Amino acid sequence: MADKAGKEGFGSQFFSGLFWKTFGALFILVLTSVCAWLYGLAVLNEAPRAQAASLRITAITTLTRYALISADTSYRFDLIMALAQREGLTILPKEPYDRIVPLESDSLNDLILDNVRSSLGKKTILAQSLNGIPGLWVSFEIDGDEYWIRAERTAENPRLGANWMFWFAGMLLICALFTVLLTSRLIDPLAKLSEYARELGRGVFPQPLPLDGPSEIREVNESFNVMVSDLKRLASDRELLLAGVSHDLRTPITRLRLEVELAPLSEETREAMCSDLDQMESIVKQFMAYVRQGEAELEVVNISDTVRHVIAANRVASQPDIQLLTSIEDGLEVRANPTDLARAVQNMIVNAGKYGRSSDGILRLSITLRYLKKRGAAELIVADDGKGLPESDLERVLRPFERGDTARGNASGTGLGLSIVNRVAKAGGGSVRLAQNIPNGLSVQMTIPVVPKASVVRKLTEGKETPEKAD
Repeated sequence: MADKAGKEGFGSQFFSGLFWKTFGALFILVLTSVCAWLYGLAVLNEAPRAQAASLRITAITTLTRYALISADTSYRFDLIMALAQREGLTILPKEPYDRIVPLESDSLNDLILDNVRSSLGKKTILAQSLNGIPGLWVSFEIDGDEYWIRAERTAENPRLGANWMFWFAGMLLICALFTVLLTSRLIDPLAKLSEYARELGRGVFPQPLPLDGPSEIREVNESFNVMVSDLKRLASDRELLLAGVSHDLRTPITRLRLEVELAPLSEETREAMCSDLDQMESIVKQFMAYVRQGEAELEVVNISDTVRHVIAANRVASQPDIQLLTSIEDGLEVRANPTDLARAVQNMIVNAGKYGRSSDGILRLSITLRYLKKRGAAELIVADDGKGLPESDLERVLRPFERGDTARGNASGTGLGLSIVNRVAKAGGGSVRLAQNIPNGLSVQMTIPVVPKASVVRKLTEGKETPEKAD
């Protein structure tokens, strides 16, 4: 059931795209135009077809009638038999008990009937069946005696031949190809703009869009290029400011730490001042980590081993005021910078340690790493049972220098912890989502696409073959 729902979801997303909507609208428009043209052709051709059919019916009936009138009364039966054998004409006397099925009433048959009656008389009857015998039966009169003559039905309603059907199928194919080309011409610039916008959303500044095509597309691309340029300049200025401030603060912090150690202070005062300096140094390190994160190169990293290493390095399981529950799936590999990925995992755990403790001071921490088969991604969930965050803050705290209400009174925070996690996830093509942990607390969920095993094996194989080629 889940696979079926996934396929239906994919189909609905695929066919709900702008390309298929535009293609469908244009194809329906062109197809409607072709059908309207064919219908108009059929309507214009209806009168000539009716005229040709009525002339043939009138000619056969008139010639047969004159032949019977010219013949002697005693030889009429022999003449009727001769016409049936030589010309294939069926002539029957009209009887009161004849079972007649009138000709179907439509625009073509009505025209044929009107034309025949204008030539043979208003009492002329056209029937499509006589006493169960199908055919086009026409009534006529000779010296007060009434007769029936059967004409060929092909003369009544000639049909379109196979050539017309092939022509129509060819027109449909040409319409489909023309619609695909036209739709691609309209949609390609928008598809490229959408792709570049997704790259920008992942924190990657794309190349400038080409300024060609229709004027509206050029204006949109130019505006997008200006926006990317402005964002790139703002990001560069902010990172330069953070790097400068962080670098300039390191020397005073080191000097203050040395002076505190040498100053004649009480042990309690010295520990308090050293704690403040540690917080300041931690803030500087986070600034530097945020600045350098965008410069790191990505590679294949085993996120399962990274999570275990971070848990062990922080001694989370051995601390008495932490109750840890872990569920880590083995062998999951993603594309990320190893240092940045480890820092992101540590920030998730540290964030829970700072703000996720319950009222009794105990941190009940749950760390889960699992593989999402439908999305082809690894999902790391760090959940606590603290106070949590209001719904309005769940997206806001992912932005740089933003903190929730429960964290604002804590001077040790910078508002960069979760934003660094968000940048690491986006760099690997993933995302971060915050949710309320039921019944209490906060759940931080980082999702990153996994690297398929086949590509990893191929990459390792290529790496082994490289030295042999060099030799």
